[in-house]
Amino acid sequence: MQSEQGVPKGIMAVLKERGLWPEGRFLLECKGPCPSNSCCARTLLASQPDFQEQTSVIEETVKKRGHLVAFDPKFHCETNFIERYWAACKRLARQRCDYTFAHLRVQVPLILKEVPLETIRAFHRKAWRYIDAYHKGLEGPLAEWVVKKYKSHRRLPTKTVEEFVCEKEKE
Repeated sequence: MQSEQGVPKGIMAVLKERGLWPEGRFLLECKGPCPSNSCCARTLLASQPDFQEQTSVIEETVKKRGHLVAFDPKFHCETNFIERYWAACKRLARQRCDYTFAHLRVQVPLILKEVPLETIRAFHRKAWRYIDAYHKGLEGPLAEWVVKKYKSHRRLPTKTVEEFVCEKEKE
């Protein structure tokens, strides 16, 4: 349910309860980069210490069962080697599938073990090359080109972005 300012009533109630609701118009979220921690309702609420310390239900459930939880950045499948591993597994599953659930239940455990360890390691190295490219400030097609071109020594050379662009234009 929305309030009169477009902010959900639950968020508005929590902010008012804490004395953080400003007078006048207040946005649900910013239309660009947030200039401060109090520019919009979501950012203000997310900056509160108890909201920052709260763990998700998934994290709590996994920890209760004695496992560790590590979350990767959202929407960065190229930095997560598991995505490439799953793609390889799905490709094998499609090749062998007779499109029955019973057959799939038998095949999936076998397929998960069938992708060679060296292939999984190659996926991992490629993910780290993307991470290195992003860390050095490259993005988009330039990062993709650099990751494809520089495969040795598990890291990108320490050239500048301008040198990468010049080298690519020569090809």
